[in-house]
Amino acid sequence: MLPSGQSPRRFFLAWLGWVALGEFAGFLTPTAAEALTISLRLGELSGAALVVVAGAGEGAVLGAVQGWRLSRELPNLNRRRFVVLTAAAGMLAWALGMLPVVTAAAWADWPTAAVLAAAVVLGFALLTTIGAGQWLELRRHAARTWLWILATAGAWLVGLGAFFAIAPPLWNEGQPLVVVLAIGALGAAAMAVSMAAVTGWAALHLLRRPAGPRTRA
Repeated sequence: MLPSGQSPRRFFLAWLGWVALGEFAGFLTPTAAEALTISLRLGELSGAALVVVAGAGEGAVLGAVQGWRLSRELPNLNRRRFVVLTAAAGMLAWALGMLPVVTAAAWADWPTAAVLAAAVVLGFALLTTIGAGQWLELRRHAARTWLWILATAGAWLVGLGAFFAIAPPLWNEGQPLVVVLAIGALGAAAMAVSMAAVTGWAALHLLRRPAGPRTRA
């Protein structure tokens, strides 16, 4: 049982539904920004900046839903701080994601080994950004919360894999905006459900651990 007495199954199903819905709604913000970039044929830098700013919206919605569900088991969780941290991490994650696009000319002539090494480092940083931001608040309320960073990294790896397997192959220049948005929504739904499932499993393990010595209200 969890601290509140709720069954793990009930918690997981509620987390899966609400977090998937929250991430789907939040992800539509950068998806819409990307769709506008494609439809309006914006430059790489201006388009990337638009997507990065929209990433704060995605992070805020995700943080609000996750913080709400976690606070039912961690009453002292500062939900406002959790949302702000997740929103800031969302912007940083999208900035890291856009970095290879806006700097393509700078690394185009790098040796293959150097490109692969940079991709691994950048990819790891991107995948751990959200979890690391949320960890800054979670570490106050539970033990071994560094595992949340690794678990959420895995969740984003699965979720983004689902999105990129669906949306980019279907997007083509010159498509009507409504088609671009519909494709993005389909990819977002697949990403949201898979990410919510993995983070729901991780949240269950996190909440079953007793609070550590760093716990404070």
